[in-house]
Amino acid sequence: MRAKRKVLIWLACVVTSTVLAGFSFAEMMPVYQKTRLVGDWFQIARSPSLFEHNCHAVKVKISTREDSRMTIKMICHKGSVSGPVLAIDGILVEHEPSVFGMRFVRHRQFGDVTLIVLWQAEDDSLAVLGSPIGQVGWVLSKSAKTDPETLALGIKKLVDAGYSESVIRIVKQAP
Repeated sequence: MRAKRKVLIWLACVVTSTVLAGFSFAEMMPVYQKTRLVGDWFQIARSPSLFEHNCHAVKVKISTREDSRMTIKMICHKGSVSGPVLAIDGILVEHEPSVFGMRFVRHRQFGDVTLIVLWQAEDDSLAVLGSPIGQVGWVLSKSAKTDPETLALGIKKLVDAGYSESVIRIVKQAP
């Protein structure tokens, strides 16, 4: 019964995020080097997603591996910026330039998510990632503290990709 409830909640979240985002299909960057994503990132804004429910002060580390894949490690503080840590680990597999499949390592109940690099600053200080049907939308920054213009630019890039501005939330970081 509990598993059935989780599946129903997951389906409701996917449908809700798709409807709220008014999403069709995100466009990928035609030329992209995946190593641009490598490094430590702070999630400064995002759209709702099932696997990040009630997450605060989200940090993301992307690293290369010996094979052609990359590792993604997310640290989410549940409930508040100082709340208990939920570690979300995954593998990124590049399907084509700027298009990745993300497989969760410990939280397989979330399934696989396709991530597309929608836009990235030339100096790699800001990246905007999304999914084809809008179940994930992230604005990532190399800095935990961003100025209002940088934050607005990241949110604009998500909106330009089809996300509804009304569902995008700013992610607070620890002081």
